[in-house]
Amino acid sequence: MSVGDHPKDATVVFAQVGSAKANHRVETQSNLLRPKAYALPSRVVYLGDVATTLLAHLKHPDTPHFTTPPQFNEQKWTLRTESGGLEISVESEAYWGFGLLNSGYLNKIVLTGQRQSQARLLFDLTASLGHRPWEFKHGRSAERYFDRYGTGHSSRSNELVWKEFIAIARAEFQEALFAMEQRGVEVKRRVKTADSSESWNKAHAEQLLITAAYDLDVAKGALADENAPGMERALARAEAAFIEADPGGEVNLKPTRNEAEREHVLSMSASEEEVTFVDLVSENE
Repeated sequence: MSVGDHPKDATVVFAQVGSAKANHRVETQSNLLRPKAYALPSRVVYLGDVATTLLAHLKHPDTPHFTTPPQFNEQKWTLRTESGGLEISVESEAYWGFGLLNSGYLNKIVLTGQRQSQARLLFDLTASLGHRPWEFKHGRSAERYFDRYGTGHSSRSNELVWKEFIAIARAEFQEALFAMEQRGVEVKRRVKTADSSESWNKAHAEQLLITAAYDLDVAKGALADENAPGMERALARAEAAFIEADPGGEVNLKPTRNEAEREHVLSMSASEEEVTFVDLVSENE
């Protein structure tokens, strides 16, 4: 299938398969992807690290369906799935060595949907693989593959598409990080000019700002490591701290450590005979 056979908003990239094991099966009747231990009639499929990693990064995907299930060659197949408005097709094909080795396979990935969602998926996939997916182990054979099937691609153009979408995702992450830093500047300014009240404690807010600054540094490090989930978790923690620290936002006054301890310490001023203890452990336990 050539690029022209896909929708106009579709993105087509090719990825080098690094490894593949018989960790999945295809249900014979429905052609749906199943785990290795699936009991009903099914056959083995070598999904490969690219497809396995890609599926792992989808949020609540439909169960992948094999439009071309594996036959004698268990690593030659095509599957489709959807996730959050993003349609994904992955085709596994041999491009070198008659498909005798895993390194002789590539995956053709077709993504249809929102551009930002496509970019995020390709960013996560690249960050999680142990190799750069656009670098083929058998370069000359890859070029012959592109020429033979008229994909309109080459190894170089394929690399540029990968890097373009990775840059789109990274720019979006950097924008979110910058926006959170600017929010921190505004909250810090308000904290500096505000006075403590019954519902807001200045000292506690200043500690929250220190915590938020640390989380922002963690977010920057995660982005440098291309760890998007780690960056988003750190940004979420920083945002929560800014909300609590903001004198014009939520109530942030918390009990001190001594107050919290007093609330949870059982007073033994009365004699022990007056206190009823209940043993919740059964004889069997």
